[in-house]
Amino acid sequence: GARRPPGRREGRDRRPVRIVTDTESRRIADRAEIHDLLVTLALAQDARDWTTLGDCFTPDAAYVHPGGELVGVEPIVARTRTALTPLDASQHLLGTILVTVAETGASAVTYFQAQHVRRGTEGGDLYTIAGTYRDRLERCDDGRWRVAHRTQEYTWRDGNPAVTRRNTAPAEGTPR
Repeated sequence: GARRPPGRREGRDRRPVRIVTDTESRRIADRAEIHDLLVTLALAQDARDWTTLGDCFTPDAAYVHPGGELVGVEPIVARTRTALTPLDASQHLLGTILVTVAETGASAVTYFQAQHVRRGTEGGDLYTIAGTYRDRLERCDDGRWRVAHRTQEYTWRDGNPAVTRRNTAPAEGTPR
């Protein structure tokens, strides 16, 4: 019969079955762990779980966003807390997530849509920002992956930007 390439064998239905090596298996597991980390980070923002949010970053992480750059987990968490606490709700939706694992670390490119709600804001209660997170990740001493560098890029925005302004109070008589 025909020779099969190394690393392949025939399955019950006679189609070749690919055998996954330990290295490939580890890379698949790393990609899943990083995916879960990115989802955990988004969920922590919306749950206002600042401890979990901070645990998603390395202590000396950098976060570059359209308004500037933050260095260190404490400033990253503080800025996020300041931005999200005044809101009635937020929802950070992650779409396309591409994780690449290499010998020295990993990277991820993730599309996001962040919806921000503040009831009673003059001009409308909703502001949506969509864009891309570009992350560099490191495996830390405890074996867990964490974000070491994040760049946030905006692709489009819609709605009322006053929703995310810190000095915007709700309209007169609106319950919070």
